[in-house]
Amino acid sequence: MVRGSILLLLFVALLGCQPESESIRIGSNRWLGYAPIYLADDLGWTAPSGIRLVEYPNTTGVLRGFRNGMLDAAMLTLDETLLLQDSAAELDLEIILVTNVSAGADALFARAPLTNLKDLAGQRIGVENTALGAYFLSRVLDQAGLRIDDLQVVSLPVHEQTAAFAAGDVDAVITFASEGPALESKGARRIFDSRRLPGEIVDVLVVDRQRVTREQRRRLRALWFDALRTWQDNRGETDPRLHARLGLTPMALQVTLDGLLMGDRAVNREWFDEGQLQQSIGQLSQYLRERRLLNGSNPVNLIARCEGPTC
Repeated sequence: MVRGSILLLLFVALLGCQPESESIRIGSNRWLGYAPIYLADDLGWTAPSGIRLVEYPNTTGVLRGFRNGMLDAAMLTLDETLLLQDSAAELDLEIILVTNVSAGADALFARAPLTNLKDLAGQRIGVENTALGAYFLSRVLDQAGLRIDDLQVVSLPVHEQTAAFAAGDVDAVITFASEGPALESKGARRIFDSRRLPGEIVDVLVVDRQRVTREQRRRLRALWFDALRTWQDNRGETDPRLHARLGLTPMALQVTLDGLLMGDRAVNREWFDEGQLQQSIGQLSQYLRERRLLNGSNPVNLIARCEGPTC
């Protein structure tokens, strides 16, 4: 029955998704919150839908690819989207989906005897040099009552953090929950995570309106919802695909998933139709401007209008 349901969804997708002359190039790093697109690609659904997934080792590469015209769409955090639009005025960005909301999936791990955020004073903290890394670090400092000069920031890609922690190069890291089991095996403890920042860390699917048509946007949303439903309804068959595709152990996948609210249709209706996304954009823009991370005015035209049954 599982295989039959997947084939049925593929058949439906093929009927409604004839490819156009050029594929939409979507950039992404390997983050579980973007798993439905990776699953769709693994099942062979993306090419018939006119979509090409372009994988990067980190978000920095995704942002660079978008700025350089190598991508038409990307999966990013909301703060990264705001900073991308701010730094690249030639882009006409539109958020078409909330892919997930972090509720524990982003975390700060520290070495004993560090047990609370104030203990970070004078310590070396590893963080990936992206917009999300800068934002999460800034919120950690807010919570701790510290300034950036009170600690030593070490720029570290996520895939290098566990090794750096084990080698004693850093005392704490800001990372994904999926890195938790490996870090904890080296003596790290989780002392802060996104549960204490409710609704602040949101991942979105963003497109450039000049490169992606309305029909292609509709197609992207439909593919996302179909793949997400297939994953949720068939975990026994689809999880092993994601373990291999995303390089996650079963434990790391589940630990991360436990800290995510995935962007299904109900979540997207709430964020788009009930104003949560517009509110978050306003609050986040103000915060980033106050911290001098954002230069431009509040972006008021980032949100897609609901168009038909895929909204």
